[in-house]
Amino acid sequence: MKQEQIFSKDFLNLDYKAVTKELNEKGYFSFDNALTDNFVNQIKNDVDSAGLSLNNNNVGGVYYTHGNQFFFSHLLAVSKSFFNYCTSDKLLDICSDYFKEKYRLKCLRYYENLGGQNMQWHTDNRNYTGKETSGTNIKNEGIIMLAYIADVKDGEFQYLKGSHNWSSENKFNDYNHDYISKNHSSDIVGFKKPKGSIIIYNTRGVHRAKPTNDKNFVRKSILLRIDADTEHSEPILLKTEYVDKMDDRIKEYLGFGKKTGIDMYPDSSLETLPINKKIFSEISKWLIGRLANKLPGFLRKRVRNAIGYRKAH
Repeated sequence: MKQEQIFSKDFLNLDYKAVTKELNEKGYFSFDNALTDNFVNQIKNDVDSAGLSLNNNNVGGVYYTHGNQFFFSHLLAVSKSFFNYCTSDKLLDICSDYFKEKYRLKCLRYYENLGGQNMQWHTDNRNYTGKETSGTNIKNEGIIMLAYIADVKDGEFQYLKGSHNWSSENKFNDYNHDYISKNHSSDIVGFKKPKGSIIIYNTRGVHRAKPTNDKNFVRKSILLRIDADTEHSEPILLKTEYVDKMDDRIKEYLGFGKKTGIDMYPDSSLETLPINKKIFSEISKWLIGRLANKLPGFLRKRVRNAIGYRKAH
């Protein structure tokens, strides 16, 4: 998938220096309809095809009860389209202009924010153990590229304009709602935008997903975090057949030959698996399919077809 198939013509014509300027001044930059419908649909298809990771000897997504979210952290192992997006000249040119020197992909993911989530205001520049950073010792310089994979009319991403300039003065990364309402309510910028829109923001900026009580709500996004620190990242799984070019910039960006040093997020297990409709459906299909093994052949086949049971080969 070429750049012209990933990005809109207007986004490809965007001067990356304009991105750097807004990131430095406001802490964020946004662009509506930056991605093509074809690319967005391909990402959805790739995630759906990979499915859930429930005793599946392959890469798949996980649910995480803390935050009420779904994560797929290994898109580079299942999606050629995402690889082309992630390593595109357009995105790397933006990074090169912003960081000026070296930079590295720290983490990537497709994720879904589900209804009922109540995310705290926070910054993303914690140290690499995940613990709170301390005051002026915060030196992690990074940006996050967030792209909507569905229209967002509620539960949108929110950012405090200019907060990247003052958050490092505090000895904490999390902010409660009352503190923000009292001190920074006029700085809140919301991003209700159509699918394919891109938001780029400084990791030192205070932000959150706006809470929503709509149980049917789902916000679908893809995320890249890029840091000036080139010595740390989450582990990256890459399907090598996707690689049709490999220059020094991409090698540095993907961390070839370097240690990772950061655990995968989220730290998921059966303990973090929620009992929702999708999980219940998958478990029910498995249970009924296994019980059907005791039925005569013609009945077993009918039962399995009726529930959409898929036996591993």
